Amino acid sequence: MYDLVPYLSFLTSGIGLFFIVFLLIRFGHFPIIYWLVSIIFCLIVLEFYIYTLTSKHIYKMLFMYRSTFVFRAFLPISLFFYVLKMVNPKKKLKPVYWLNFLIPCLVFIGILPDLLLPDSEKIAILDNYYKENGYLLNRHVGFFPPAVLQPLSISVGVLYCCISLMVVFRAKNKFGEAYAYVNKHNLLWLNLLCLALLIYFILQFYQYSNLAKNHSFDPPSQIIKCIVGILLFSYFMSSADVRENMDGCIIPISNAKSQIIPSVSDINPRLLPEFQLDSNAIYMDSQIRTSKCFLNCDCNLEVMATMADLPPQKFSKLIKTYYGIPYIEFLNRLKIHNFLTHFNHFNQYTLETYIYESGYSNRSTFYAAFKKYVGVNPSFHLKEIKV
Repeated sequence: MYDLVPYLSFLTSGIGLFFIVFLLIRFGHFPIIYWLVSIIFCLIVLEFYIYTLTSKHIYKMLFMYRSTFVFRAFLPISLFFYVLKMVNPKKKLKPVYWLNFLIPCLVFIGILPDLLLPDSEKIAILDNYYKENGYLLNRHVGFFPPAVLQPLSISVGVLYCCISLMVVFRAKNKFGEAYAYVNKHNLLWLNLLCLALLIYFILQFYQYSNLAKNHSFDPPSQIIKCIVGILLFSYFMSSADVRENMDGCIIPISNAKSQIIPSVSDINPRLLPEFQLDSNAIYMDSQIRTSKCFLNCDCNLEVMATMADLPPQKFSKLIKTYYGIPYIEFLNRLKIHNFLTHFNHFNQYTLETYIYESGYSNRSTFYAAFKKYVGVNPSFHLKEIKV
C-alpha cells in the first residue's frame, strides 16, 4: 500500500493541475474564479510534496522542503474568501477581512530560516528523516519550536472550514428560501468544497498524530485524501449545474418566486407603450424580427444598423428610445427569447446546438448573458420552472 501513495499523490496533483487549466480557459474572465484556483493550487502543492517525499524525489527538488507550511496556511484563508464572494458577490469586503492573511504571512516569515538553509544541510535532514520518520517533528521549523507549527496550522484549517460552512448556512438564512432555491446547485458545491477540505485537514491531523505517536507514515489516510481530491475535481468538471455558477450567485430581492423568475414573454423586448403605434418604430421592430439577424453569431451594432439603413450611433439611440433598454440588452434578450421558445425541442439536439443557433458562439458567453438578463442560471430556468 505504501508503494501506491507516491503514484496516487502524483495523479492527484496532475488532475488538479488539469483542473486549474480548465478553470482558467473556461472561466478566466470571472475574477471570483481565481480564489478557487488558489485553493486548488495549494492542494496541488501539498499533494506534490507528499509525492516527492514518499518517492524520495525531494532530493532533486529541495525547494519543496518546509515550503508546504506556507501553502497549508494560505489554503483555508483562500477558501474563506472564495465562499464569502460566492454567496454574496456584490458585497464589498471590509478592510478588516484582509487581516486574515496575516496568518500565512507570519508562517512564511517564521519558516524563512528553514527555506534558506544550504542544500547540504537540507539533504542531511532528509537522510535522518528516512532513517526515522519522526525526526522532522523533533526539529524546530524556522523560528517555531518543534511540534507546534504543523498541528497549529492544521487546527486553523479545520477552524476556517467550519467558519466557511457557517457562512454558507447564514447566507441561506439571511437571504431567504428563494435564494436557497434559486442557487441550490451553487450552495451544494460550496458545502461539498468546505466538507472536502475539512476531511482533508482532519486526515492531515490524523497523519501527524500517527507520525508523532508511532513514528510511521499512514498510507490509508493519504489514499483517502487523494480520492477525496479527485472526486471533488471530477464533480466540478462533470456538473454543468455547478459550472454555470462561476460568476457567483444571484441574490433575489424578494422571497416570492413568481417575482424572481421572469416569463418567456417578459424576456422578449417590446416597444414601449408610447411607441406601439409609431410607424417608424413598428417598421424597425418588424425588420429586426423578420430578418432574425440577431441569430447570427457575427451580428453586431453595425450589421443591425446597416439592415435598418441607419448609422450605428443613431440606431443604438433609437433602440434605447423605442424599447427603454440599451442595445446590448436588446440583442441578448432577443437571443435568449429565441433559445427559450425552442425548449420543447431540446431532446432532438445538444444544448450547444441551441446555444449556437440562438446567436451565441460559446457556452460561457451564453451563461453570462442568461444570468445577467434573466436573473437565474439556465439549468434552474429550464429544469425547475419547466417553461
